[in-house]
Amino acid sequence: MTISLMMVVMFVTACQVTSCGKANADSAAAKPLRVGVYDSRCIAAACLRSEWWNKQLQEKMKERDKAKAAGDTQKVKELEEWGQSSQAKAHLQGFGTAPVKNLLEQVKDKLPQVAQQAGVDIIVSKWQIDYQAKDAEVVDMTDAIVALYKPSEETLKIIEEMKKQQPISEEELLKMKD
Repeated sequence: MTISLMMVVMFVTACQVTSCGKANADSAAAKPLRVGVYDSRCIAAACLRSEWWNKQLQEKMKERDKAKAAGDTQKVKELEEWGQSSQAKAHLQGFGTAPVKNLLEQVKDKLPQVAQQAGVDIIVSKWQIDYQAKDAEVVDMTDAIVALYKPSEETLKIIEEMKKQQPISEEELLKMKD
């Protein structure tokens, strides 16, 4: 096994130094990186208005009601804190530029197919790009990702309006009260 591993390492090293590496470098130079981007606020709206999220909330409320009936004040407190924390996070995600990784978990198994259909190499929030090379191609994937949550017509209208607005800064959102 050690010999096989050494042979693979030697082969990869040889390819990087010889024509194999040159071919890879040439093909990478010929094809610019295609970056799929999304508006995280729209993803938040789609997910947090979805049947899946509503079921999550209903389960948590049932759990809280059951804990109340059983007199389990510690469990009630934990669930109420979860609710407050979830609401605060939803505001940061839905109105600001907070990451939506937790919401994308619901559709992560479908993202490779969406990326392939759009011909993108990577998908990131459009608010999280700190630098972009001039030859990088950017493809807006917002609508394709939103569709994975099967949004209602009302949700789609909200998302369209949301796209017209600039996000609210985290500082401003944290100052706001429910």
